[in-house]
Amino acid sequence: MMKIKGIKRGKTIELSEEINIPDGQEVNIEIEVIQQMSDEEKVEKMKEFLDTLTDEDREEWTKIAEFLERERELDRQLQQQKINEMKVV
Repeated sequence: MMKIKGIKRGKTIELSEEINIPDGQEVNIEIEVIQQMSDEEKVEKMKEFLDTLTDEDREEWTKIAEFLERERELDRQLQQQKINEMKVV
């Protein structure tokens, strides 16, 4: 038995990852509704998490955030380059 998340869209459940089951295979599904947090709850949870971090943890999170921002900027530049190339053609 496996446990996997999904999102219901009409009569379809969109799975969050690929599963190794052949198309057309009949399966049983157990439904557990996951309650969504409000924005206020998310902020509170984040504050609680940040309060538990050590200085070393904070430095590591800062490095990760800087890395992700560089990756996002590179991705934006590549997307802009593709758009510019499409305009030239």
